[in-house]
Amino acid sequence: MVKKKVTNLKFGEAREMLETILKEIEDNEVDVDELADRVRTAAELIRVCKEKLERTKMEVEKVVAELIPRESKETGRESEETDQEQASDENRNEAPF
Repeated sequence: MVKKKVTNLKFGEAREMLETILKEIEDNEVDVDELADRVRTAAELIRVCKEKLERTKMEVEKVVAELIPRESKETGRESEETDQEQASDENRNEAPF
């Protein structure tokens, strides 16, 4: 029952609920009879937040990775040409003996 409610939350909503639960526990506002349920809910909220953060991290890394190869290919060609030019210049400047 908790999973259905918690897993459908947006990250900000889950974080706010978690902060509320933690504040209530810290301020001794939670009855002992409710403590275990609050801790379970907090644990589930933490899990949901971690999953959302990890998923977002992977999506951002994917977007960035899609950008980098294009830039690297363009930059890589320039640096390869520069390296080849430098090697040719060095070979011309070396004495044959």
